[in-house]
Parts: sequence; C-alpha cells; structure tokens
Amino acid sequence: MTVHDRTTWRWANVNDLDDFFKRVYSYYMGRGMYCILLARFLNLLTLAFVIGFSTFLIGCVEYTEIPNHSSLSDVLVPQCISRLSGTTTMFLIIFILWWAWQALKFILDWPALKEMHEFYHHLLEIPDEDIQTVSWQTVLERITNIHESNPTTASTSPYRVDEHAVTSRIMREENYLIALFNKRLLNITIPLPVLCNMHVFTRDLEWNVAFCVLSYVFNERGQLRKRFLQEKNRHLLAAGLRRRFVFMGWLNFIFAPFILVYLLAFFFFRYFEEYHKNPGEIGTRAFSPYAKWKFREYNELPHFFKARLSSCNGLANKYVDQFPKEKSALVARFVAFISGSFAGVLAIVTLFDSEALLNFEISPNGTILFYLGLFGTVFAVSRGMIPDEHLIFEPEEILQQVMKFTHYCPEEWHGKLHTDEVRGHFCQLFTYKVMLFVQELLSVIFTPLVLWFSLPTSAEQIIDAFRDFTVHVDGLGYVCSFSQFDFNKHGDAKYGAQTQAEEEHLMSNDGKMEKSFLNFKVKKKRRKKNMG
Repeated sequence: MTVHDRTTWRWANVNDLDDFFKRVYSYYMGRGMYCILLARFLNLLTLAFVIGFSTFLIGCVEYTEIPNHSSLSDVLVPQCISRLSGTTTMFLIIFILWWAWQALKFILDWPALKEMHEFYHHLLEIPDEDIQTVSWQTVLERITNIHESNPTTASTSPYRVDEHAVTSRIMREENYLIALFNKRLLNITIPLPVLCNMHVFTRDLEWNVAFCVLSYVFNERGQLRKRFLQEKNRHLLAAGLRRRFVFMGWLNFIFAPFILVYLLAFFFFRYFEEYHKNPGEIGTRAFSPYAKWKFREYNELPHFFKARLSSCNGLANKYVDQFPKEKSALVARFVAFISGSFAGVLAIVTLFDSEALLNFEISPNGTILFYLGLFGTVFAVSRGMIPDEHLIFEPEEILQQVMKFTHYCPEEWHGKLHTDEVRGHFCQLFTYKVMLFVQELLSVIFTPLVLWFSLPTSAEQIIDAFRDFTVHVDGLGYVCSFSQFDFNKHGDAKYGAQTQAEEEHLMSNDGKMEKSFLNFKVKKKRRKKNMG
C-alpha cells in the first residue's frame, strides 16, 4: 500500500472528527511539520535553559564574594548541586520531571504529526513549503472536495463537512466559554472587600476554569455528556462542579510556590532583553485575557480573532491618549528633564575618559555605567508618558472606530463614549503590559481565592447554561446553539434579528450572536471574492 492509499484509508476511517479537525487546524497554525518540530524542540531547550540557569544563579554563585574577586571562577560554589537546600532540590526535581514529561510528549506526538503531514501533502496537495502562505479557506475547500469525491465519505457519510461544520467542531468547547462570558455567568471577582469589583482573569485562572468546567461537561472525545441536558440532574451536577472548583483551589494553593518561581524566571528571561533594548515598551498596553474572551465571537477561529484585535491596537492607544493627563504629563516632563540631564552629563564624561565608564564610582559599587543605564531607562519611560502636543481631542469618534474591530459596546456605554467613566472601563480591558505581568504573578494568590469562594457561587448558572444553550445538529452532535445562529431561539430584534426570543435570558447580551453571524458571513463572502 502506497503512502497516498494509506492516507486516503485513514481519512475515510476517521473515528473522532473533532480531534481530527483540531489537529488539521493546529498543523495549519503551526505552519507545517518542520516548523512545529522546530518550535517544540526550541521550547524544550528554553525550558531546560530556564531550569538550569535559574539553578546556577540560585545555588552556584557566592554573591557575597563578588566584590572581593574579579573572576567568575573565584566565586563559584564547588559541587553546588549537592549543596542545594532541601526546598531548592525539591523545586529542581519537580521542574526536571515536568521537563521530562514535555520531552516525552514531544516524542509521542511524532506519529500523529507525521500522519497530518501526509494528509496535507498527499490528499490536500499542500506541501510544507506552501502552507505558510496558503489561506485557511483553501484548506477547507480542499477538505470539502476530497470529502465529496471519495465514495466512502460523500453521500453515505452521516457527517457534515463544510466551513460552518468544521469550525463548529474545532470550537465546540470554546463556543460555550464565549457564551458563559457573554452572559456574565462566571463569577471571577476577587473575594476581598477592596477588590470585589475587579475582574482578574489571568492565564492561570483561564486554565483552571477550562479544566474544571470543560473536562467536566465534555467526555474524552470532546462530546457533551448527555446527563447535563436533563434538568433533574441540575443540583447533583452543580454540587460536583463546586467540588471541582474547591479541589483545584487547594491544588493551586499547594503548588503556588512552584508556579510563582516558574513565572518569575520565565517572564524575567523572556522580557528582560525586550525592555532593555526598548524601555518604552514598559508603558505599552495590550488587551487582557478577560477582554479577549469578552470580544471573541462565536465560530471565530483564533487567527481571525488575532487579526481583528491587532487591527485596532493603534486606535485603542490613540483613544486612551485622548483624555487629558495634565498632572501626569507635568510630572513626566519634570522626571524626563532631571533624568535626561544626569544621563547627558554622564555621557559627556565618558567621551573624555572612557575608562571612567567602568572604574569611576558615583556611589559605593555604583559606576557611571550603572547610573547611565538607570537614568536612560527612567528618561525613556517618562518620555513615553508625555502625550503628543498636536493631539486633536475626539475620543467618541476614535472609540467608535475601535468598536468596529472589537464589536464590543455594552449598553452602559451608550451615550457616554466621551466620558472618563467609559475610558476607565476600557482601560481595564486595554491595560498596561506590566500590569498584566503583575496580575499573572498575583494570580498565584488570587486564583485559589476565586476557586474557593467566587466560582462555586456560579455552579448552578453554569450547569443551566449548558442545558439552555445546547442544540443537537445532525452530522455534528450537541453544540452551542448560539454558534448555530439559532435566531428562533436566541434572536434579538433590537440587533437586527427577524425573530424575537421568547425569554430574555435566552438572548445573547449586546447582540453577540447577531454580530457573530454577520462577521462570519462577511468574512466568508470576502474570502470567496479574494479567491475569484
């Protein structure tokens, strides 16, 4: 049997279409087998470097001896690994075991990756050289063609294979998460008096929510468990979900030190060089994980969503800069003047005596080089906080342009787009990158609290949502009814639907389903037009 015949047989006998199409999409996003292998291999090397270098810095250098010696070899601790403390050794063993597990997964995933490479190369006729430039629409059309041309997968197949069906399979679970965020059913507020109104949804908490909810509702094949569709099971299922939240809260609490150490090491090594080269990056903003789930639409694949948000980053920054920041601008100008003056004088000194850069100490152990870097960083950051003097004040118009990409305008914003109140809400969604980093670190503390106290109060509403927002589609199985654009059940005439839902709680908030439908259809029509 040839490779082509074997690949055709595997395609005709796929048992789990959800898993298959997810692997097809992951292969497309990874840009082919060789790019995926290289990325995973380099990730393993990165993890090994972070573990090894962190261990070296923590246990193998005698920092108190550095001022008395001029060579690294003089301050190294001999046989440092054997002299590590019990806590450090435990951390090291856990991280090594985790790395070994990742390496084992890298090896075990090779056969499936090779099969997907053969599927693209022999059936879709898309080699790795072309996959980096081919469109996802082309991939879908070729999958549809081989489905219709193969007698064993065409008219006799019970499964639907078209763009909507494939996307619904890939996003079967994510569509429910989008619905939970849109309907505001997840209580992710911090259960502390001062912070009770804050939504801190970090990657750590995102993983925990997905694990607690999705792995509970869906089976190992990615299909919704039928017991969640029966109202008589509501209280039992809700109690089980609450137990999962509390259990994961304790698990996060126990492993909090390990998570914190990893986050500190990883973010330091990842972002230090970026911020060192361009200190102004510290003051840049990005959409938070919470904002991304609020903005994302039904059946919107990650690469389309990423392109949509990337298109409005510049406008979002322009909107935030619209509002008067005279007090902070005055302080920033003062700090920039002082730090720039010191940096300028130190730079002039080094022009006349280059050795003073390393040898002349302004303070104990503080050389000119140290202070030049310090004042230069402060100057760059403070300059980045000074608004453009030629800025035209039109926040309402710019926010409307931003909303053309985010498709997000809650009812409480209507008629207030020019106000500082809306700006404050928007800045919670589009916040400083350094604040996102701080939130990730603080999530080590906040995540157990949210899992213990906040999310368990949402258990009944979450169970109800899976029952109320699920529909069975022939050839697909049980899927989120919002993703099928069921206007008879969820339509909101206020946002253009021809029918109105019988009950208000069945309608999506802020016209999410109607906007998702239009976005899905417009992109489909645009892609077909581009392909002629």
